[in-house]
Amino acid sequence: MKHTNKAPVHTAEIITIGDELLGGQTADTNFIHLAKRLRDFGVRVVRHVTVGDGEDEIVTALREAVRREKLIIVTGGLGVTPDDRTRAALARLAGVPLVPDHELLREIEVFFRDRKIRMPSLNIAQALLPKGARKIANRVGLAPGIRMEVRGSLLFSFPGVPVELHALTEDGIVPFLKSRNGELPSLERELRTWGRGETRVAEILKELEEGEPRLSISYLPEDRGVTIRFKSGGRPRTSRFDPESFREDLDRWSDSAADLLGDAVYSTRREELEEVVGYLLVLYRKTVAVAESCTGGKIAAYLTSVPGSSAYFRGGFVPYHAETKISSFGISPEIISEKGTVSEEVARGLAEGAREQTGADFGIGLTGIAGPDSVEDKPVGLVYCALATSKETAVFEWNVIGNRARIRDRAARSALNLLRLHLIRGGGR
Repeated sequence: MKHTNKAPVHTAEIITIGDELLGGQTADTNFIHLAKRLRDFGVRVVRHVTVGDGEDEIVTALREAVRREKLIIVTGGLGVTPDDRTRAALARLAGVPLVPDHELLREIEVFFRDRKIRMPSLNIAQALLPKGARKIANRVGLAPGIRMEVRGSLLFSFPGVPVELHALTEDGIVPFLKSRNGELPSLERELRTWGRGETRVAEILKELEEGEPRLSISYLPEDRGVTIRFKSGGRPRTSRFDPESFREDLDRWSDSAADLLGDAVYSTRREELEEVVGYLLVLYRKTVAVAESCTGGKIAAYLTSVPGSSAYFRGGFVPYHAETKISSFGISPEIISEKGTVSEEVARGLAEGAREQTGADFGIGLTGIAGPDSVEDKPVGLVYCALATSKETAVFEWNVIGNRARIRDRAARSALNLLRLHLIRGGGR
């Protein structure tokens, strides 16, 4: 089953397998990862099909894909449980039996023996491959990837566990694509923004987009904010393919967009918001502490997810109950009785208390109503966030739309962005 065609690959089809995907229990992040890696080598995914765990369904999807595309990537169904039927489906597609790979079986046996665990008989299935197929070693799991050719189409089949899929993509598909397509230059740019919705961002960039007929802009609303992706939608300025002319255009477009959007742009290099905040704190040699109520520690979790964050993160508090706000942060019972736990005054007290208790340069205090029920006759989504410095404390009122999880996450990210804006506008003061 050796694949002899050495022509560049331009298109591909991806098939993801699993009842849990069709039932909505699991998000299909594997497709996103594969599509991005294929795009890095100039390969466009022209079709994405999701099918259940039934063997007949998988075989049908594979047969249709083979008729359409020369490169097909399959994920899922390579485990050892009865609903893992991808191996059998691949064998049926090729009209060959499943045969044991004795070297692979020995590796699986050694894996269990080294851990002093008796190997379940079900794991023998992981050593079965369609006759003539090649295995791709799985450095983070037991089930190998499978590479095989069927009627002129090349198929890669990988386990559905994301960490295994990622490793097998790098070890299996990437070397193949490098050999066919070579290393392609990065011919797109990306801006990440926070604080403006997708529609408003598109309005701001409308004139730029209309004035550049070769410019293609994608607006991607995500949890991290609105991501803006720039691509060239036409031919290069010269008659032959010239990556440098594309780069110049993309740099010019993304720079113009960044100027138009101003400090709503927090990254031009695909950094997360918490990474940018951490960089700025290190740059200005500042520290921060947080006291957060409705977000339940999410701000602290974001800040500490960045390696080296101990250099600038002094500590986090979750004074969730009113009594804790009183006893640990000195907020008077009268204020809570009169203004409520969700109020400007409480947010101020939390921010100043976090700063004073840790000796941090900045204190962030946040209180709000994440829902699903309103509190103190105040609406779900009402959030107060305070930023305390050595000179003053500023309090902001936000009305966040969404369910409980979305309100908590957006409030936490908005608090990080508040600190980012203070740092870039005030030079760390």
